[in-house]
Amino acid sequence: MKRFNKILVFFILLVIIAVSITPSYSAESPKEFYRRISRNFSKNKNDYLNFLDNFSDEEFANFREINTTGISKGKLYRSSSPINDWGNRNLIADKLSEIAGIKTFINLVDSNEKMQNYKGFSQTYYSKQNSIALNMNLKFLSNDFKNKLAKGVKFMARNEPPFLIHCNLGKDRSGLFCAVIEAFMGATPDEIVDDFLKSFHNYFGIMPGSNDYYFVANNEIKPFLASILGVKNIENVNLANSAENYLLKIGVTQNEIVNLRSKLK
Repeated sequence: MKRFNKILVFFILLVIIAVSITPSYSAESPKEFYRRISRNFSKNKNDYLNFLDNFSDEEFANFREINTTGISKGKLYRSSSPINDWGNRNLIADKLSEIAGIKTFINLVDSNEKMQNYKGFSQTYYSKQNSIALNMNLKFLSNDFKNKLAKGVKFMARNEPPFLIHCNLGKDRSGLFCAVIEAFMGATPDEIVDDFLKSFHNYFGIMPGSNDYYFVANNEIKPFLASILGVKNIENVNLANSAENYLLKIGVTQNEIVNLRSKLK
C-alpha cells in the first residue's frame, strides 16, 4: 500500500510538472485575438516604450537581418516599407537600408506606378537601387500570389545581395515570402516561427514563449507555410526539399534556384 501511495504521489507530481511547462493557448477566436493585440499598435515609437524596454529604431521599423540556417550574414533583410509613410516608419527603414548597403529591394505590396508616386520617393536611398514592385495579394494559395512570388524569386536570382523584402508593415506578405526562402535555404521550423513572430513583437509587444506567441505560431505561420508547401505540417518533413519543389512547381527554374542559393549562402 505504501508503495502504491508513493507511485501515486510521483504520478501526480509528473502531471503537475507537465502542466506547468506546457504552453497554454488562448481560447479567443482569431478575430478576437487580433482585435485585442492591435490595440498595442502605434505610429509613435515612444508609445512602445511604455511596455517594451529599450525599444530600438530597428524594432520600430520592423527592420532586421535574416540569419536563419543556410543564409550568410549580410545577405537578406526584411522590414516595413521604406517608402510608404502610412506607419510613420519609412524614413527610418530607408536609412537602415542605406546603412546595411541594400542593393536590391523586393516590394511585395505596390505596383510600379504607386511605388514611384510616394511623396519624396525620388530623394530616397531606395529609389537609387534595383527594385521590383509585385503588387502581391494576401491569398497565398491563389495563382496571383504564386506567380508573383516566383517573379520575386527570379528577380533575386538575377540581381545582387544584400536583398530587402518588404510590404507595408513587413509582417504578412513579407512573413510568408521570407518563410519560403528561409525553408528553401535550410531553416528549421523553430527558426522560421521565431523570425515570423519577431514582427508581432515589434508591432504588438508579443513576447517569445507567451500564450500569444504560440497562438500566432499555431494559427498562422505553421499552417500557412504548410499549406503553401503542400505538406501536412512543417515539423516532420524536409523543408528545404519541400520549398525547392514548390518553387519549381510555380515556375522558378533549376538554374534560378542554383543562382539564388549561391547568392544567399
